[in-house]
Amino acid sequence: MRTFVASWPGRIAIVLLVAAVGGGAMVARSTSTAPKAEIRTAPVTRGNVTQTVTVSGSVNALGQARLAFKTGGRLAQIYVTTGQSVAPGQPLAKLDTTDLEAALATAQQNLSNAQASYQKQLLAASDTRKALEDAERSTANDIAAAQSSLNKIRSNYSAAKTNFASLTTAALADLSAYKTAIDTLRTQTQQALTDLSIYGTSDVNSARNALNTADGALANAQVYASGLLAGAMSEHTASRDTLQATVAQFAAAIASGAATSPAQSAYQTAHLNYNVTLAKLQSAIDTVSTQVASAQTSVNSALASLNSATSRPITTFDTARTSLGIAQASFTTQNVALATARTKLTQAATPLGTMADAVGGALLNATTALTSAQDRAATTLRNAQSAVANIPFNLQSAQVSVDNANNAVATATSNLDNAVLTAPAAGIVASIANQVGEFGAGGNTNNAFMVLTNTTTMMLHGTIGESDVAKLKLGQVANITVEALGGARMTGKIASLDPVATISQGVPVYGIDIAIDVPAARR
Repeated sequence: MRTFVASWPGRIAIVLLVAAVGGGAMVARSTSTAPKAEIRTAPVTRGNVTQTVTVSGSVNALGQARLAFKTGGRLAQIYVTTGQSVAPGQPLAKLDTTDLEAALATAQQNLSNAQASYQKQLLAASDTRKALEDAERSTANDIAAAQSSLNKIRSNYSAAKTNFASLTTAALADLSAYKTAIDTLRTQTQQALTDLSIYGTSDVNSARNALNTADGALANAQVYASGLLAGAMSEHTASRDTLQATVAQFAAAIASGAATSPAQSAYQTAHLNYNVTLAKLQSAIDTVSTQVASAQTSVNSALASLNSATSRPITTFDTARTSLGIAQASFTTQNVALATARTKLTQAATPLGTMADAVGGALLNATTALTSAQDRAATTLRNAQSAVANIPFNLQSAQVSVDNANNAVATATSNLDNAVLTAPAAGIVASIANQVGEFGAGGNTNNAFMVLTNTTTMMLHGTIGESDVAKLKLGQVANITVEALGGARMTGKIASLDPVATISQGVPVYGIDIAIDVPAARR
């Protein structure tokens, strides 16, 4: 490496300014008588006493700046030449910035992308919070709808069980009353026969024959009622009770969370058996009611004979007419009662169908639907809540990306700015290591691209003799004349002074450093 500024060796004269006060009167005396002398006076004044000290040494620049680019690259331009004076901040050289400009553009694009991603995260955070609110509403509605459906099925199921039991019980009670009423009808018919036993007119004979037919039909009805109808009623009651027991088993399984398939299978069997016994009961009712209807027709015929034009005026038949009227009214009443019983048995099919639907799957499905709605709601809410909980992390990650992108832009900008090497201080270009087009190493001043010598501050390093050391002290102002520079004058201050002498060639000398702060122009 070449050094442009060298030291200035040789002898250097230092003129020291020391303040002193002089003046006064001097009086001479002798032992002989002398003529009277004239006395002269002068005012006392303050002035400077100048002392000159010769220093052997050299004047050197205070330091050198070894300059290198922060990063290496191909040299595009060199703005200065060796020996040129430069000012602080003056551009010295520039690297090829093609790659650096591309890196900056990429970093700026990445920053824009990161900022856009951050904005998306902000919008996503709002959407995520709204999604949680929507999920809370929708899941609550789903659960409420499933619960309402289950409640409706349970309510219908409970009402169906009650209605089924009530209708079948009432129908069987009506049939029991109907059986008893057949006995009453026969008694009333037989009473009418007794009332007509002493008469022998043709109308009476017709009436008596009709009543005998009615009595026979009622006798048959009694047989069928006590046998066929009573058995069918018993079987129907038993099948109904079994059906209700299986319904209770199903309800217990639902309540306990146990398997419902055994109860469902038992219900299906009981339901089938109930339908069989219901068909038998309806057949028995038809058999009995046919005989009763036949008896009613005969009673109506007998009454019509007694009310014929020839028999109506005969008051003797009034008792028989009254008995037949009572019987006729009883038939009508029992027909209504029987029709009511039939209606109740038919109506029982509706709640039975509701029960069948519930046991067959509606109740279980509604229960499962509610559980599924609750499970779905829990999962949906958990996911939505998790997404909301991740919002700070996502925003932080997006912000970190923005910060990193900002740092990358700052680094790329700095690298681009650092592609221009500037003078850190005023000085003279001492050396340039590379030429335009060559690769300049960066980041290591040991391989400096350029060296600047600092000429704004100089330091005189030298020695003085033992006789001069007493004249000097630290901080003392000095005017310096450098013989090697043709008597160039400078000013400075004593920066250091050795307190102990060293022997140089058998002569004691003292080391001295003088900071030259105001270099003067060469004369």
